[in-house]
Amino acid sequence: MKNAVIGFFLVIILIFSGVAIQTAEDRTTRKNELDNSLGAAMEQSMKILTVNTVYHIEKEDGSGELAADFIQGFLLKTTSNSDYTIEILDIDVEKGLLDVRAEETYKQVIGHGKISCRKTVILEDLVEKEDIFYHVSFQAGYAEHKGEEEKDYVLKQISIHSGDNLTAEALPNINMDKEGRRFRGWRMVKPADHTGILYNRENISDICVTEEIVLQAVYQTEEVI
Repeated sequence: MKNAVIGFFLVIILIFSGVAIQTAEDRTTRKNELDNSLGAAMEQSMKILTVNTVYHIEKEDGSGELAADFIQGFLLKTTSNSDYTIEILDIDVEKGLLDVRAEETYKQVIGHGKISCRKTVILEDLVEKEDIFYHVSFQAGYAEHKGEEEKDYVLKQISIHSGDNLTAEALPNINMDKEGRRFRGWRMVKPADHTGILYNRENISDICVTEEIVLQAVYQTEEVI
């Protein structure tokens, strides 16, 4: 008799353990399905709204159409035999905003189970910026023959990505001193800079390239003692 009672309770424990495990696994499976279906349906509706316009939705008064499209897409993506309650917390067609809470009620071994999920989708129109490069030229005066007027010659020209700063490595790697004149630095002549700043290895990184730039070599005549 004692063994029969123990056996009976062991069977009951095994049954409840099996039910608990099955309930937990079923809940996890349904939770994942609800989360995936909700996210996919919301993303699809927002893409139809602005990216791939399968049909026209008025942006000024199209909240009802967008909500109907989302609900239809959501139900098509679900496969469980459950009851769903969808609550649209916020919707803005013009801004591309959709905030939804979905609740699923389903039958389980004992009674009914209930899970919920909330997601928010904000569709941003991302415009890819083109890679724009600008020329930076370093020029200095040079006379072919002594006594002739100097003409400006480009010593070095490089292409720099828009928004990047110049570095010391961009400077011409040559001796800039001339006979009787000492090189002082580079002055920006395009665009015109009236500050009088001379650039060298220490401060060339202050220049941010957002347009074509021309830097002119500046010299100082050495005094003869």
